[in-house]
Amino acid sequence: MQMMMLAFRSSLKEQVHALLHRCEVNAFTEVNETVGYGQTGPAEGLAFYPGTNSVILVALDDDRRLRVTEAVTAWCMESEGHPGWQKPSIRVFAWPCTQIV
Repeated sequence: MQMMMLAFRSSLKEQVHALLHRCEVNAFTEVNETVGYGQTGPAEGLAFYPGTNSVILVALDDDRRLRVTEAVTAWCMESEGHPGWQKPSIRVFAWPCTQIV
C-alpha cells in the first residue's frame, strides 16, 4: 500500500476530484486552503499573492496508485500539445504506508 499526496492549486479542485473519481478513488482526506511557495510561485491567500493550495492524502493499493499516477501524468502532458495552455499546478508524491488500526 502507498500513501499518495496530491498538492495542487485550489482552483483545480473540481478537475482533481473528477480525475480521482475516474480512477475509482472514492475515499480520501483533503486539506483545503493550505499555503506555500513552489515552482509556480506563492500561494498564500493574500491580496498580493492570491490563491491557495489544497492537499489530498489517500492510501492506495499499487493498481490504483498506478492509475492515479498515469492520469495525472497524462493531464500534465496534455498541456504540451496545446499552445497557450499552462501545465496544471499539481505535484504528486508517494511513500509506503501500513494501516495500523
